[in-house]
Amino acid sequence: MPTSAKTLLRKAVASGGEILRRETVGLERATELLEMNGENRPLSQAHVERIASQILQGKWRYNGDTIKISKTGDVLDGQHRLWAIIETKIAVDTAIAWGIDRDAFATIDTIRKARSFGDTVALNGAPRYRNVIGSALAWLIRWQRGVVEQYKAPVNRVENSDIERAFADNPGITLAVEKATQLRTVANPSILAFLYYLAVSRNESLAERFFSTLSDPAGIGVNDPFFRLRAYFTSEHHKRKDALMTIALAIKAMNAANTGTKMQNLAWRQQGRAPEPFPKLEI
Repeated sequence: MPTSAKTLLRKAVASGGEILRRETVGLERATELLEMNGENRPLSQAHVERIASQILQGKWRYNGDTIKISKTGDVLDGQHRLWAIIETKIAVDTAIAWGIDRDAFATIDTIRKARSFGDTVALNGAPRYRNVIGSALAWLIRWQRGVVEQYKAPVNRVENSDIERAFADNPGITLAVEKATQLRTVANPSILAFLYYLAVSRNESLAERFFSTLSDPAGIGVNDPFFRLRAYFTSEHHKRKDALMTIALAIKAMNAANTGTKMQNLAWRQQGRAPEPFPKLEI
């Protein structure tokens, strides 16, 4: 029978310090802690669902972060985790710090820097270009999930645990990024790396032609699909290129190049009276 929350809290207060324990927190303990919480702060249901999704997918890992309980029994930090445990009815390992001074709440999460995708791949062995690798993997994950068009929707958020798994499963992305960074003055290198990696897995010669034309279009006809794509990238109009438009036009150019189709114009009607569906890669 686990020691009750009130007993642990009394021990912490009596000792004049804090008690730090690692334990498996399930439905019963999470409910006990929330019922003891006298000052419930506004809850972000979206954040609860995000944590719950990680738990349901088996991606939640013990990371040393604590659920912080004040001397008065209030949950200073960890309320969303507790609600996620209740929603999923799945126990997780976590640390609980009992008996924290209530005044400490003002300092919680005020100086923490969120870990980026680049930080994640660096911790997993990427020596350089880590931010580009992280972003390229995020686009690859969205593509594999079929949510590129809706990538901004909260439900389609890519987590660091997703990046970690994708980095392990796709070692070739590093080479794709090394090539793409050579074209960073032409287009976004993370998107180029994703597109190149996607193409090379299906048609290596076409992928190399894609890269070489973007790198140096000398001697390439103006109606060549990849020449038209490079012209889009280097045009002054809409200098900062939209990510979705970039991916859509690159896919259309790859499809056309694969069939030997010449193009006077390269366009994707995203809006208007007759919008086109997002193109599928057919190479």
